[in-house]
Amino acid sequence: MHPYTKKQRALLEFVSKFCRTHGVPPTLEEIGKHFKVSRVTAFQHLRALERRGAVRRRSREARSLEILDPTWRPIPLLGTISAGSPIEATEESDTVDLRDFFPAKGDYYLLRVKGDSMVDDHIADGDLVLVERRVEPRDGDTVVAVLPGVGVEEATLKRFYREAGGAVRLEPRNRRLKAKRVNQMEVRGVVRGVLRKY
Repeated sequence: MHPYTKKQRALLEFVSKFCRTHGVPPTLEEIGKHFKVSRVTAFQHLRALERRGAVRRRSREARSLEILDPTWRPIPLLGTISAGSPIEATEESDTVDLRDFFPAKGDYYLLRVKGDSMVDDHIADGDLVLVERRVEPRDGDTVVAVLPGVGVEEATLKRFYREAGGAVRLEPRNRRLKAKRVNQMEVRGVVRGVLRKY
């Protein structure tokens, strides 16, 4: 699927927030009022999203709009679960928008992890890491480091630390592996999150 246009993203964001705040989807009139457009224009924007399979609405029902794209659809938050000693089983009524886990600003990309050098940071083989394109990391950041190789560049995911004399220590997070000190390298980004599918 091609990326959404700026207007489509704004509309999805508005509908998602409206649903979280009010517990029901907005009407065409409420969408038009928010974006300062006519009801007809609001309908046309929704139709474009319907054709893309991002939303669904039933005709002749004012509040029948439903977000289908899981990236924009709030997911029910049903309660708390213990990962230690058992706790009382209780249920809550809330939702979580998956977009809250993704930064709204900045330039990001995903990389699939191969190997186990970062397992102590809970980054495992097959995981996806969300990387912000940034060339000035802070000490301790997990970075995408590109090292000069013989005829080819080598990329690796490691913790970044500056050392005396302009050297850099690239540290794995696996007790079986040793850190590497380099004088030449390029940072292509800083890890901001990890995605894992079970």
